[in-house]
Amino acid sequence: MRALLFALISLSVSSSMAVTRGQYLGMQMIINIASVSYDGTVDGSPQELFLAMDRPEQDSILGRGKALEAPQKVLNFICAKKGENNYQCSIYIHKSNVARIGPGKAHFEVRGAEAQALFAQFHSEQGLFTYKDEAQTFAIHATPERFVMWYDESGI
Repeated sequence: MRALLFALISLSVSSSMAVTRGQYLGMQMIINIASVSYDGTVDGSPQELFLAMDRPEQDSILGRGKALEAPQKVLNFICAKKGENNYQCSIYIHKSNVARIGPGKAHFEVRGAEAQALFAQFHSEQGLFTYKDEAQTFAIHATPERFVMWYDESGI
């Protein structure tokens, strides 16, 4: 009985603290990065990503925010400001020849003109843009030649 109670408490604590979550839907992976979790934990990751995007603000499905323009219809990437210090990013990666997705994992990679188009939509230093969320489950590594995103719920 004690072991079962401990397992249930551990599971509820770990899921309530998760601010970056992935949801595998077969043909797409949805990665959500939120500033505030259910238990009140604050994560600066989505605000950092929002500020890194070199895109104009516009209305989106998440509210007022920024969206990447992806050359192929294999990526939807939106970050929005929901309120004071409250940001949310939703990244939809669609299964394709440039995206491998599965339960708990996603990998998106483009090169050449497609990489350049995505890279240009982020503020970068010396031809490099890197990002990793506080949960250490989502990352971006981009140059004008190569744009890569990873998600692994076990950590990257």
